Amino acid sequence: MSSYRVRLFEPVIEDDDVEAVVSVLKSGWLAHGPVVESFEKMFANYIGVEHAAAVSNGTVALMLSLKALGIGNGDKVLVPDYTFIATATSALMVGAIPVFVDVNYETFNIDIDDLQKKISETSAKAIIAVHLFGHPADIKAIKDIASDKGILLIEDAAQAHGAEAWGKKVGSFGDAAIFSFYATKNMTTGEGGMILSNNKQFIEKVKLLRNHGQVARYVHEELGGNYRITSIQAALGLTQLRKLDRLNEIRRRNAMILTNELTKLKGYVETPYEAQWAKHVYHVYALKLLPSVDRECVIKCMQSAGIETAIHYPLPLHKQPLFQKLEYKECCINSSVLSQRELSIPVHPKLSENDAKFVADVCKHCIQSCIKL
Repeated sequence: MSSYRVRLFEPVIEDDDVEAVVSVLKSGWLAHGPVVESFEKMFANYIGVEHAAAVSNGTVALMLSLKALGIGNGDKVLVPDYTFIATATSALMVGAIPVFVDVNYETFNIDIDDLQKKISETSAKAIIAVHLFGHPADIKAIKDIASDKGILLIEDAAQAHGAEAWGKKVGSFGDAAIFSFYATKNMTTGEGGMILSNNKQFIEKVKLLRNHGQVARYVHEELGGNYRITSIQAALGLTQLRKLDRLNEIRRRNAMILTNELTKLKGYVETPYEAQWAKHVYHVYALKLLPSVDRECVIKCMQSAGIETAIHYPLPLHKQPLFQKLEYKECCINSSVLSQRELSIPVHPKLSENDAKFVADVCKHCIQSCIKL
């Protein structure tokens, strides 16, 4: 058992989730089937696109999207330098080369000026725009740039289920979009992912690749793999999706409680930003601790009070050992600064209002206790 009173992430599993999974178990149809197809259709409708393909996880969703779009050996793919590593390794998996773009200090997402600079310096074929921590990237500007330059746009919405930009759900802007349903996400199937697009031919290619390239029973046209999800996962996905908006509103309520308290420490901490055109769904509540505060001290202080925290992410991608052979130089100022300042604290929907106030009070106390002399 964990010693933490308040965990950083906790999935919300309710009676309807359990009943849906048990129903599939009793049906005997455990692998891919009609329940998966229902989940695909319902999720596509929720996001506002025409087609969807469920796959085994978010990393696979990125890799298959690139492959189905024709991205391959030697192609350049623009990715934010500050994100989970799968955004970049998915490019490596298809033989492409990730090119790192700095991020906007406020939103943690792709910086438009640096994106334009990197486009002028490369012959990139695709952009992967991440909606990090639940806040949308400036996807309208990115889409305009991609369209103007003839570059494919993939939205990585693995952390942004239900987030909105200009009144539209993220995942509805790009040539393709992906979501993850890992256990910590705003909705979960344990593991799992989804690929979305308005391009039917693209989704048909994805479905071919996820099932060993099989065009008819035991007839295989292309090199694919087993990247399917089960009906058990899809049943959980259907019930999770039905409650997603409700749970996101609880996240937003908890975020407001945290923000109202922590803004009192202006000069020592910066609370998450929400653009006027955006709806943040707070997959992560990402603080920025200013240089006058000892981050490790705050982590230990909160741990002693029973509150779990994390750093997302301690290394920007261009500093990861995996990418050193690509000889990346110091490329991204904001990304490097954010990796030294970010601290995630609990905001998940299992927190009551009193829990959120407790987290806020402890965090305030710890920040004040960890100011460098």
